[in-house]
Amino acid sequence: MLQERLIRYKDLMPCKAAFIDAKTPGSDLKDNFSIIGGGVSESTHQKVNLSLNHGYCIGAAGQPPRIKNSPHSHFTAEVFMVYSGRWKFYWNNDCQSEAILEPGDIISLPTNMFRGFENIGDEYGMIFSILGHDDAGGGVVWLPRVIDEAKGHGLVLLENGKLVDTTIGEKIPEGLKPMPPLTESQLDGFDQYSPDQMSAYVGKQGTYVPSSYKGFPNETPEKLTYYDIIGPQDSVDHNFQVKPGDSNGDQFNVYGIQSAGAGSTGKYSREETEVMLVHRGEFEVTCEHDGEEINEILKDGDIVSFPSGSVRSVNPKGGGFAYLVVGGDYPKRPTVD
Repeated sequence: MLQERLIRYKDLMPCKAAFIDAKTPGSDLKDNFSIIGGGVSESTHQKVNLSLNHGYCIGAAGQPPRIKNSPHSHFTAEVFMVYSGRWKFYWNNDCQSEAILEPGDIISLPTNMFRGFENIGDEYGMIFSILGHDDAGGGVVWLPRVIDEAKGHGLVLLENGKLVDTTIGEKIPEGLKPMPPLTESQLDGFDQYSPDQMSAYVGKQGTYVPSSYKGFPNETPEKLTYYDIIGPQDSVDHNFQVKPGDSNGDQFNVYGIQSAGAGSTGKYSREETEVMLVHRGEFEVTCEHDGEEINEILKDGDIVSFPSGSVRSVNPKGGGFAYLVVGGDYPKRPTVD
């Protein structure tokens, strides 16, 4: 049902113990959200707003000031869009390289590289995330010290990638063992990036260049402007400004849509799934699919998932900026109705 594809910011459901470090001092007090798709939460208690497969997963992390998400690596691309707060992202095996991101900024983190992040602002902060593929490649790999630091705090990560929370009486199932830490030889196989190399994976709001692609629905630069943000660098249609985190194809692209006032995309459809995430502003959204129709106002942090083939329109109610996550490695031109 279309109404189920509308997810309000206020309805996001946090998990307090989604990962092995969730009870480690300095990494506790964080919230993990699985919004579309299961993501990579290690907890069997994680709630999901919309479980339908999109070819990618969308989640979020919410953290109070000075709380960290411990160093880890993924098998698929991982993208973060800063919604609120001021964040430090750090990477490599020694976690000594870093970049500072603020609301509206975006970072696409490569595979086979350790990364972590910390809210360095003065208030609770929120970052939305995108992970490539429906199964996100099989989970999370942690630096050995993360597993070691978690000892004695009640969480045990099993070799099947799932957590056991002994603080609520859970026990290790028969036949399963705790996840062994990586060896030095395995650690040597992870990539290391300099700050200059990583700069190609970071986008700053306010510096995005309007897209030269002429196939977007009803672009009117004085009212409605599109941006190519993350996608394949060899695209013949789009000049994406931020490198994707996975050169092997991560099954999603990120665009931006900005309004200076009024305007409308008009009605259009796509073969691929398309998710709209409002960063700031108000957007009236309509969608028609299989005899159903919705007409809703989306505000800061709200999300809508448009089904493949549905007819939709986006009508800004004033100035605002939203992200559009479009499935596939090379999305086709939208059909304008």
